[in-house]
Amino acid sequence: MILFAVGAAAQTPRPSTAPEDFSSIQNFFRLNEQFCTGGQPSMENLQKMKAQGVRSVVNLRLASEYNFEEEAVTAKKLNLRYFHIPVDKDNLKDEQVEEFLRVTGDPQNRPIFIHCTSAGRVSVFWMIRRALVDNWKVEDAEAEAYKIGLHNEKLRDWAVGYINQHRQADEKK
Repeated sequence: MILFAVGAAAQTPRPSTAPEDFSSIQNFFRLNEQFCTGGQPSMENLQKMKAQGVRSVVNLRLASEYNFEEEAVTAKKLNLRYFHIPVDKDNLKDEQVEEFLRVTGDPQNRPIFIHCTSAGRVSVFWMIRRALVDNWKVEDAEAEAYKIGLHNEKLRDWAVGYINQHRQADEKK
């Protein structure tokens, strides 16, 4: 099983023991060759991810939740692109989703590991991406979000509202 493949490497499988390599990451979930999600990684996890082809890390945790500076420094040392989009689960904002969609939409950033504490916020942002970018049905995006780590109905409701609002806006254009 391959965790990530980049360019021509996609045709030449590399040995990997994933997801066992990342069993220490709460709710680790490999979505496809370009994206995986989970809770807080250790610095050792970041090193393993880099070795398996990850180019970027997206951190949705608030700075007050965790010492994100250590993670940012480690990412820089590993030559990983690092994006900190601080998301308060009690106060989600459209601008945060827009930044998330911009970062995950840039092929130069892929493969990407996206995380928060336990993948709850990640699941909501990914649900929105699936519905608006990949044009999935809301129900299908929601089902995947539960697999990723969605466990908060308030966050789910916010995501559904965001999706509906933006789909209606697109229909009016």
